[in-house]
Amino acid sequence: VGMTVGCIEVLCLQPLNFWKNMIQQGQPLSFKPAKLYRGVGANCVNMGSCTMLQFAVGGTLKKAILNGSTRKLSILEEMGAGIGAGTVSALAATPLELIMIQQQRKGLSTIETVKSIAT
Repeated sequence: VGMTVGCIEVLCLQPLNFWKNMIQQGQPLSFKPAKLYRGVGANCVNMGSCTMLQFAVGGTLKKAILNGSTRKLSILEEMGAGIGAGTVSALAATPLELIMIQQQRKGLSTIETVKSIAT
């Protein structure tokens, strides 16, 4: 579910993400779909995996905090589980976000982009 929801979000918001990145880098804006959706694959994997990880890690942390109890989590416990889940998902998101931004800037394929980052 998390992966699907993440991909739907990306497909809807990709043009806004592209424009944001171009404005931040002083690059010209475009309305061409081929440019707007450049890097969408990396962004789908990024958002989908982040959402999936947040659901899975958040649920696991909540279960660990409750330790079999049926009580509700306190606000601080909910926040702790959310912070933990967000931290874990950031570890996956950061490299994928870099790939997506570089694809938007340079117009390279995913493999070419990874190679350009690695060198």
